[in-house]
Amino acid sequence: MNNIKIATCNSGTKYKNRDDLLFITFEKEANIAAIFTSSSIKAAPVKWCQKIINQQKIKALLVNAGNANCFTGTDGEQDVSKKVEIISQLLNCSKDQIYICSTGVIGERLKIDKIIDKIPYLYSIKDFNNKSFPKAAKAIMTTDTIAKHINNIALIDDKIININAIAKGSGMIAPNMATLLGFIFCDANIDPKILLQLLKDAAEKSFNSITIDSDQSTNDSLFLISTNNANNKIINNINDPRLNDFKDKLNKTCLDLAKMIVIDGEGASKIIEIRVNKAPNYKIAKQIAFSIGNSPLVKSAIAASDPNWGRIIAAIGKSYDKIDENLINLKIGKFDIIINAKLAENYQEHVIHNYLKNDHVVIDVELNIGNSNAVIYSSDLNEEYVTINKDYRS
Repeated sequence: MNNIKIATCNSGTKYKNRDDLLFITFEKEANIAAIFTSSSIKAAPVKWCQKIINQQKIKALLVNAGNANCFTGTDGEQDVSKKVEIISQLLNCSKDQIYICSTGVIGERLKIDKIIDKIPYLYSIKDFNNKSFPKAAKAIMTTDTIAKHINNIALIDDKIININAIAKGSGMIAPNMATLLGFIFCDANIDPKILLQLLKDAAEKSFNSITIDSDQSTNDSLFLISTNNANNKIINNINDPRLNDFKDKLNKTCLDLAKMIVIDGEGASKIIEIRVNKAPNYKIAKQIAFSIGNSPLVKSAIAASDPNWGRIIAAIGKSYDKIDENLINLKIGKFDIIINAKLAENYQEHVIHNYLKNDHVVIDVELNIGNSNAVIYSSDLNEEYVTINKDYRS
């Protein structure tokens, strides 16, 4: 992918024997759209990015892992300013084209001098090859056990559009947005306002449709960056049919990345796909799906391959007060559990027990009180989740 240079290194701020600092620069300014955490407590880098995002242009992105630079007051804001200042001088560009992201422990002061010292070195590398995006994905990991990188190809005006995406996320995963840093790069020529619409649509059924522990972060940031290098005729209408293939590939990229986050959930061994059908509207369908996906009782039962379907029924009931229990149908996998509020005649617990041993479990709920559907993705809950978070700062 032209116009992008990627460099990583170890900052010496937290991790040993691994890179934890990512620096991406663009030879020419690129278009950018972004969405951020909806938490009322936002990290200093999020506040900075939200301040400049209306400029819709980017020349550089700096990401550090291990420290969130959140709830650090004016010190945290000054640390962001120091990063922006030195990058602006190196690139000879406007400060409002420099984006900063952080991920890690909340409430601890950033070891800013160590990061500042590394920025000139990162700038000197100016590298890009077929290993650059995987290296970038590794550098932004915290409790992740796998680096998350996906590439796709779309067509606009018969021109090949490269899509490369990286993300991090493993714990504190809940909607609006799921706790993550996500960076999607393409070389299409698309107006920034259209990029934002595309990103919001893609995120709604991917990053906003996953949960691991129902906790939301302070640092969530999702970027869609377009370098314009494909030289297609600019797209400035969301309904332009030339966008169709790109939309499909972008949506697939985001959903695949989101699923990678779920299966890499702290202590997780299974991904749970929860489908809620025939609800009054999409919002209610999603609300009920999340009630199931966030239930520790449901998640721990699935971890144990225990067909305790009553926990699913309880999670449905607590989420919406207009459920008609006499209309509920429930399947686990392809197996009927409940039909019109009665246990299926062919129900065999040992069959469900064996099915739940799979690493991908499907729960299918049919409410029969409307025509809307939603799908979300969750993970099981194991003892390791507690262990990871007990030891997180040690």
